[in-house]
Amino acid sequence: MIRVSTDYSADRAAGAWGLLAGAFAFGILLAPLWAAPGHHLFGTTEDGLKNYYTALWYVLHDQGLHFTGMNYPFGEHVVFTDNQPLLALALRCWPAPTAAGTVARVLGALNLLMLAAQVLTVPLVAMLLRRCRLPLAYAVGAATVIALLSPQLVRLLGHYALAYSCVVPALWYGLVRAFEAPARAGRWWACLGVMTLLLGCLHPYYLLLSALLLGAYLSIGWWQAPIVARARRGFWLGGVLALAAPLVVFQLGLRLTDPYAPDRLNSPYGFFEYSASVWSVFFPVSPPALTWWQAVFHTPSPTWEGHAYVGMVATVVAGLTLARVARRLRARQWWRLRHPALPPPLRTGLWAATLVLLFAMGWPFRWGLEGLLDLLGPLRQFRSIGRFAWIFYYVFSVYAAYVLYHGARLLQRRGRPALAAAVLVVGGGFWTMEAILNGFGKAELLLHPLHGAGRTLLGAPTDPTAFPARLAAAHRRADEFQAIVPLPFYSLGSEKLGQLTSDESGYYSMRASLETGLPIATAMLSRTALWQAQNLVQLLSAPALAKGVLPLLPNRRPLLVVVVTGTRLDDAERRLLSDARVFYRDSAVVLAELPLAALVGGRAALVAQHKALGRLLRPFGSYRAVRPAAGTYHDDLDSIDDPRAPAALRALPGLLGAAHAVRRGELPLYAGQPADTGCFEASVWVNLRTEELPSLRLRATDARTGRLLDSLDVVSSGVTDICGDWLRLAGVLRLRRPGSLRVWLSGRRFVADAFCLRPIAGPDVWWTDPTTGWLVWNNYPLPPRPPRPAGQPTHWTAADWRR
Repeated sequence: MIRVSTDYSADRAAGAWGLLAGAFAFGILLAPLWAAPGHHLFGTTEDGLKNYYTALWYVLHDQGLHFTGMNYPFGEHVVFTDNQPLLALALRCWPAPTAAGTVARVLGALNLLMLAAQVLTVPLVAMLLRRCRLPLAYAVGAATVIALLSPQLVRLLGHYALAYSCVVPALWYGLVRAFEAPARAGRWWACLGVMTLLLGCLHPYYLLLSALLLGAYLSIGWWQAPIVARARRGFWLGGVLALAAPLVVFQLGLRLTDPYAPDRLNSPYGFFEYSASVWSVFFPVSPPALTWWQAVFHTPSPTWEGHAYVGMVATVVAGLTLARVARRLRARQWWRLRHPALPPPLRTGLWAATLVLLFAMGWPFRWGLEGLLDLLGPLRQFRSIGRFAWIFYYVFSVYAAYVLYHGARLLQRRGRPALAAAVLVVGGGFWTMEAILNGFGKAELLLHPLHGAGRTLLGAPTDPTAFPARLAAAHRRADEFQAIVPLPFYSLGSEKLGQLTSDESGYYSMRASLETGLPIATAMLSRTALWQAQNLVQLLSAPALAKGVLPLLPNRRPLLVVVVTGTRLDDAERRLLSDARVFYRDSAVVLAELPLAALVGGRAALVAQHKALGRLLRPFGSYRAVRPAAGTYHDDLDSIDDPRAPAALRALPGLLGAAHAVRRGELPLYAGQPADTGCFEASVWVNLRTEELPSLRLRATDARTGRLLDSLDVVSSGVTDICGDWLRLAGVLRLRRPGSLRVWLSGRRFVADAFCLRPIAGPDVWWTDPTTGWLVWNNYPLPPRPPRPAGQPTHWTAADWRR
């Protein structure tokens, strides 16, 4: 039995030397960043820019728990902005005299904390290695290698709040100290509880990460010594409180302060897709090692969110450990597995980390037990479960360092010193080489980003490329507008309406926002309320659809459209730009004024057109038109129902009459042979309030041979035609010669309504819905007022939060 040492002077020495080693290693790797932390952007695209922007906007313009920089006019709770709320609040209380000074201070603080976290990882891991009775020099060296190979290093490129690689070692060290001295464990449980809560205020994922580590550690500790556990009830009560209290306090605080909670998605996409795997933990995950490995062994590419590569030396250790476990199982030495001959931190930690790794891989839910996910409640919000494999990375890396050292000592005791030295030198050297390559690779991306090198989020007052200067050149001012609309348009966060086609659009809109003080009328956030995303994406809806966001805007000032010069816009974006008046253009951006009157919609004109046609419209089946057109087909889908569908889906109100609900599989919409060739538009409405949205599929085949002529798949991502809670999926397929056409919806759980197939060159198709009395034009309903999304409060106005 390995005895527990209560001499913590060794820890202090390891911490001091580890701090020097970490400062030296990361000082060499990232020297330019240490020299000017407030003048460098670690990430220059997507999340990297957004996470800087949300922190900067909050410090410059907001207070309390409400963020107003995006999702205008609604704003957002700070927890869902990834701006590290605890840090942003502290920086808000420490402003600089000028906006430029505040930006430099915020960037400097964010960057320095991320860099300091990498340095602090080394002393914490070194102290854990010393608790495993390893020599000081070896512990410091191994800790440096583990820190350089950390999977959290890549988070420096964008997910800044998740880049604090010192978090898991700090939590583990606190657990070790609590277990080693149960009589004085109260202070350590209190520290762990407070630390977990504060970390959750930086990023909610730390809450569950800490809870998983504490819960697994406590469970394994009880399993390994149940008699001792029963004798120390106060000790275990402190551990349970340290585990549960931060979760309860955080969740209760969020419930009391989040007005949009009822309409946030409870089960976001990605629980299984963003998980860890054997390939992401035990085999190379980054070039060039990944490229070489796959060229030889043809292994699959691991999911990025599950990266927790422990290094090839640790992989070899894992193989040897599994072989030893197999021998113990064959010999039925169960107690040797329950109480492995390891130092106490590893005896309990290795089992606990393995349990967490299984969860990070999606087990047992992958074994046909997906229904158990419904029992997780709020924990389903944490969809990127692969991140929890970081716990296994640190614990198993410490275990691998322990095995490597004691394996060499065992060989030496058996009279094979040359082999012992070779194992230590070759194993340690290869591990060090992998760590250095990983460290230099990430440093190269930080110092020389692939995109947007030299970018700034706030130009100098004399900078002619600053947006106030661009507005002044056109004799305009920022206060003439109320918000910014970026083109190409982006909308991320609601999980249902997601689109992002240009990193440049995000950069220029966020820079324009910071420089002008105008918020952005869309979102690149997390878990945005669906009704808000519906209203904002509707800005790009067809003119026939009324815009539900217009009555929610606090004033009638126009919107400032910021267009990235030279980018390709889709039909909806071009239509929106055509309604605006361009007043400035340069090689980078185009600025245009979009009056709200241009967004009122074309319903009135279409109703007048229908009235003017009068008797010219003749009935053809279930629709009316001026003349018949070959291939025109309409089905309200009211006569189809699926008794297997969940009651909640079947109870959803239809857009036009009763709706059709399908639990899984396909819904045939059309199968026939149009009598003519040309372009045909197929459109159908699907409900956004279902767990999953279907795809619209079109296939044209040769009528004689059955050979595929053309095909088209339309997914919900990027679709902008919205009416209430309904999304219009539409696709245009060209029949170059007569053939068979088949159209269907494919998905698992969806609700559909009102299908229409018509030739583009044919006449307009009209009908009146008998249930609602609404006039319908080319499958666009024309209600007297825009339907309200289900999640939108009936009493809500844009000024409510400000009051």
